[in-house]
Amino acid sequence: MKTLGVLAFALGLCAWGCANLPADQALAAPSHAEVYQRATNEFAEADFFKPAEPKTNDLASSLAPLVLQEVNGGQRPPSRPDRFGTLSLSNGVLVLDRSRPAIYWQADSVQLQRKPHTRFSYLWCYAVAAADQETGRAGLPLQGIRVTLNSAGAPVIWEVLADGTGAELIYVSQNLEAAAAVELGKPLPRRRYTIERSLEEAPNVIVARIIDDGPVAMGPIVYLTAGTRAVSTLICRCMPAQAKRLRDTSVYDLLPFQAAASQPLLTQARTLARGQTAFWPGDLPDGPSLEKRLRLPAGF
Repeated sequence: MKTLGVLAFALGLCAWGCANLPADQALAAPSHAEVYQRATNEFAEADFFKPAEPKTNDLASSLAPLVLQEVNGGQRPPSRPDRFGTLSLSNGVLVLDRSRPAIYWQADSVQLQRKPHTRFSYLWCYAVAAADQETGRAGLPLQGIRVTLNSAGAPVIWEVLADGTGAELIYVSQNLEAAAAVELGKPLPRRRYTIERSLEEAPNVIVARIIDDGPVAMGPIVYLTAGTRAVSTLICRCMPAQAKRLRDTSVYDLLPFQAAASQPLLTQARTLARGQTAFWPGDLPDGPSLEKRLRLPAGF
């Protein structure tokens, strides 16, 4: 229980860092063209993070992401600021151990289209970095994804935790977009995909890309931009890679995030992070529903 309290406290501080991003980073209007362009970028070099081999074949492990962090020329691994780590307290001081990468996860369920749908949230944290001298922007202090399963238990929607533009980025499976197109027809004006709601209904929501459906339930590959830690793209493991060279491979620990163990600290973290994160592990049922952000087909 003490460890869980430490985790909630540490994540609260990370959320504070995210909520206090420079104004030009936190409030910039989302650019659809920039998001679509990002999704096609190819990294020259990247560090690769994969989960440790699970002891059991549970769904939380199967859906855990592979992370490719873009590397900007020549830095040695220990000095790279874009390396996430394990959170702990040492003599009352918050410590981020970047020698031990970790991703925290939580499972819950939500009612969508009058049916229960399982969700898995994955969150990882960085040291709060100073703003870049050229851009004036600091890297996001935390990042993550939330995976929502359809009624058949297949992963079909991936939400991005944070983006410096203020956009709420979502990736959708090909099968789900195809079902939406059959039921709802063409995309709405100024939208690229049928599943997207109108700009008036969901102005900050952007479906960045439609991704292939995997042969089995599996975690996505998440590409993170150097410096900003923004999600450049997210793809199925069955799709072609978008990195030319992997410099280093690291194994991360997949650790449970029990939000309910320390509700006051979690509530504080969520309050501080509001406006900078699209979701938070343990969101209440009356939170920002996917039904208000996407046009979900009836069969979902």
